[in-house]
Amino acid sequence: MPFQPPKTEKCTTCTKSVYAAERMEAGGNIYHKMCFKCTCCKMPLKLNNYQQSEGNLYCKNDYQKEILAKNAQITT
Repeated sequence: MPFQPPKTEKCTTCTKSVYAAERMEAGGNIYHKMCFKCTCCKMPLKLNNYQQSEGNLYCKNDYQKEILAKNAQITT
């Protein structure tokens, strides 16, 4: 049986391999710590200050501006 290197997980943002020392998991997705940032303002996020919508990561401020505001406009 030929040697098979272990399969590594891929970052949802950059699609590169993620190793244990740099791994973050949020919403069922795997990220590098450096890739775990707001889609709008690029602020680094932590597990206790992020929001997620349709696969995109947001800080709480941008989530309110981008997602909640748009949803409020749709319902009125």
